[in-house]
Amino acid sequence: MTFFIFRSLKHLLILLLLITASNAFCQNDESIDDDDVGDIVVLPPIEVTAERIEMKPRHTLSTDVFRYATGSGGDPLRVLNLLPSVGTLNDFVGILSVRGGGPEDNIYYFDRLPLGYPYHLYGIVSTVNADVIQNVEVYPGGYGAEFGSNSQAVIDISSRRLAASKFSGKLNLNPVYSQVFSEGNIGTRGYWYLFGRRSYMGPLFELLPHLLEIEDDLVTQVPSFWSYQSKFVYQLSKIHRLEFNTIAADDGAEFRIGPDEASDSDLRGPLKSENPFDSQGIHLYSEKENRFKSVLSLTRSFSRNELIYGEGYYYRDLETVFSLRGDLKYWIKFPKFLLESGFELTNLPSSLTSVGSRPLEEGDWDYDPRIKIDGEKVYTHTTQDLHRFEGYLQATQALFSSRYIDFYGTLGIRGSYFNIIDSFSLQPRGLIGATLGSEQHGDVGVTLFPIDVRFMYGNYVQSPKFYQIVLGHENPDLSPSSATHYVVEIEKSITSDTRFEVAGYLKYLRDMIVYNLPEKQYQNEKTGFVRGIEFSLEHRIGNMFRGWFAYSYTDSKRQDSPYEKERDYMYSTPHVLTINLNYFYSTIEFGANWQYKSGILYAPLDGNERYTNPFTNRQVWIPIYGDPKRTVPYHRLDLRFHWSFFNDITIDWLFLEIDKLNGGFTIELWNVYNRTNSLQVRYNSDFTKEVPIAQLPIVPFLAFTIEF
Repeated sequence: MTFFIFRSLKHLLILLLLITASNAFCQNDESIDDDDVGDIVVLPPIEVTAERIEMKPRHTLSTDVFRYATGSGGDPLRVLNLLPSVGTLNDFVGILSVRGGGPEDNIYYFDRLPLGYPYHLYGIVSTVNADVIQNVEVYPGGYGAEFGSNSQAVIDISSRRLAASKFSGKLNLNPVYSQVFSEGNIGTRGYWYLFGRRSYMGPLFELLPHLLEIEDDLVTQVPSFWSYQSKFVYQLSKIHRLEFNTIAADDGAEFRIGPDEASDSDLRGPLKSENPFDSQGIHLYSEKENRFKSVLSLTRSFSRNELIYGEGYYYRDLETVFSLRGDLKYWIKFPKFLLESGFELTNLPSSLTSVGSRPLEEGDWDYDPRIKIDGEKVYTHTTQDLHRFEGYLQATQALFSSRYIDFYGTLGIRGSYFNIIDSFSLQPRGLIGATLGSEQHGDVGVTLFPIDVRFMYGNYVQSPKFYQIVLGHENPDLSPSSATHYVVEIEKSITSDTRFEVAGYLKYLRDMIVYNLPEKQYQNEKTGFVRGIEFSLEHRIGNMFRGWFAYSYTDSKRQDSPYEKERDYMYSTPHVLTINLNYFYSTIEFGANWQYKSGILYAPLDGNERYTNPFTNRQVWIPIYGDPKRTVPYHRLDLRFHWSFFNDITIDWLFLEIDKLNGGFTIELWNVYNRTNSLQVRYNSDFTKEVPIAQLPIVPFLAFTIEF
């Protein structure tokens, strides 16, 4: 093992020197003094359109998709469920399930900063601001070695680096929160933005008991949240750019858990949670067109998850992540041969405190978060300094080209070492692609060619979480879980305004970590597989109309241990159909979104029985569950109307000068025909009756915006 560690560290140092050398080479090649620079305009990253070899398995959503999406309230990450095989769990929880996976399989980046969590209160609104987003790239699986461990799907969010004016801003008011955003240029070399948001959900929670069947006193402290973001960009030279950014958020809420939510009396009572996080980073971007791109980042992130509930049960984990990350793209022969390399050195001081409790876990229909041995709560308090080292090397080359077919391929490998379990892994990944038919840029109308076909393979490793090692009976012998992806994609532009994509995928999941109740520890026992197919079709008519159709079928299975039978994954949704339409005319916008998907899984009651607690001699009813089944299918129609009632107004009053003032009003109507969709199925106190809980009824959403 020592040899492997030494070798991986050696490679990481070589990669670091490579990136540093490339910057130095570039500086020597075209060194520029400040006096020679003149007026430097900050430009967005160079997008090379001729590089067929840079095709990667990803979906890219741009700014206009977020701004005009129906049913999202303008929220950027809520729009991701338009993509095939990417869906939110329900109307309330915005956490994404990507291609039959769960929330733990996804990793989110915002301008290379890790997001502690993407949504406030698990889905009210995302923690990032839509007004600054340049694009969001979703890698649903089968991606290359450039992204790290601990994920099977990547959501990579990028914000813009240039403002349209010296200073501008936007104020948004709606019934859930208010937010303010401002941005501007720093001379001709720089750019900045600031964003802040704060909730005021008291009136909404006063209204909820009249809309939904919930207990009036369920909410004892109205959920609240706040978040902020900032970014500063400065162009050092024609080649080098320096960026500093930060993002932070905090959520808090307190509820009362009654007999309808918990069958055991010691779990009833207050349920209080608080989850702050913040991240900061400084990044050096270096770029020379057709030669190389490199980024060197130093980041720091902090997160805390705290949960208090029942009769003294408590869980809190703290993690601070210091990371040095470098990535380099170097064209050996542009655009035929691309070499990519990178590294990440991470230090993770971690602390965990638990009084008889553990985090939620998928797959247990009667989930019990308590950790007890001989009837007593297990107390855990531990602190440890963790380290992770990662590095990758990847090459992409145009393999063969003729009049009728072009072949290209990618071969990469990523190495990862995690000190707490003394584990080193190598993860091979690759792509082989072909473009069938010659380019037909001059043709008008429907064309059969070209067609792009890609096959991807990838091996992905997810390290154990700190709590999985130390909670209950400690288990330092845990090994990483792994997933192997096979993906086939076909992409075709039918006309200049119409394109479609189809993909099929297969994933094998091994050594997943699950809590073993009899052994009171986490173990590598769970296995599974996912298979599915997805289809999307997009059509545009200039800037006036956009239509989107997407369908996916996913079969996601899990086996919790070798002694249990295979089951459906709780978060999976076999059938999902989405139709989205947008129409723009002058100052008015119309939008409609309709979605159909399979119902949620739940465990039906087969009966109940008496149970006597051997320590308290107290008798309670416990359920006898049947085989899981699904509720009736979900479907919902959302409509959107936006009116820009004044545009580009000039104000010059005393000390106030605004060149362009714009105002708009947006109304969205969610669940237009008031469909009763199931959120979950609960049970009465003696487990004799199933009690369905509904998702959102018909809901109006109003927003007023001012831009200057």
